Parts: sequence; structure tokens; C-alpha cells
Amino acid sequence: MADKNPLEDALNIEPKKEEKLPLRKQVELDLSNFPDKKLFDQKSDYGEVRGNIKDVIDNSKVAIEGILKVASETDSPRAYEVVSQLLKTASEANKDLIDLHKQMKDLEKDDTIKKVTNNAFFVGSTKELQEMIQKQIPAKKVKKIQDDREA
Repeated sequence: MADKNPLEDALNIEPKKEEKLPLRKQVELDLSNFPDKKLFDQKSDYGEVRGNIKDVIDNSKVAIEGILKVASETDSPRAYEVVSQLLKTASEANKDLIDLHKQMKDLEKDDTIKKVTNNAFFVGSTKELQEMIQKQIPAKKVKKIQDDREA
């Protein structure tokens, strides 16, 4: 009973045990995988921002539960307005988390130009191929090969 404060004694209520939110474990990055400092900074910032957004989401859950209790007990229009604002903020935080993933994916895209190789092939005889090449290249550079089967 020594744990009670005067307000709890006056209202004749038991003290509520405070629930502590679990602390997020800090993720350690292996620097050998990120030789480029810019890429390391992006990954580091991404981790920090993601953790912050997750904390906002977790804290908003607790706040929403508390303000819902207040709103239902008091039937105050202002309390319900605060509930709606908290719900909006929580949903925006969830959207921000998804947007963060999209933005990180865009940053990780390979900016190099991808080369497309179209493999063309010729169907026909050697003689037909030589005639086609002969039309495209001057005659001095092309040597005509005699086909023994045609003789």
C-alpha cells in the first residue's frame, strides 16, 4: 500500500503497472559489405529513419488506447477529435514507412545503362551469305570462296 499516491487513495483505485515498450535492437552493419561511403550512409540513415517511424507507430498505438479510454469515459467532443487526429497521424506514419521502402528501393537501383544484345542469325547457304555480305562491303575486301558441291 506504500506504493499508492494520494490521488489513488482518494479515488480508491489500485496503481496501474506501466508497460514499458520493448527497446529496438540496434542493427550493426558490416562495413566490409559497404565499401562506398555514400551507400553506407544511405543504409545507415535508412535504418535510423525506419526505427524512428516504427517508434512513432508503436507510441501512437499506446496513445490511441489511452485517448480512446478518455473519450469513451468523458463523451467529450474534443477527446474524439483528438482520437481522430491520432488515428490520422498513425496512418500517415504507416504510409511513411511504406514510402521509405519505395524510396530506398529507388536509391538502390542500378543506374548503369543495361546493354541489350540482339543475336541475329542467318538461315541459308554459305553462297547466299557471301552474296549478302558482298552487297554491303566493297568488293576489294571480300574474297569469294568456291563451293565444291556446286561444280
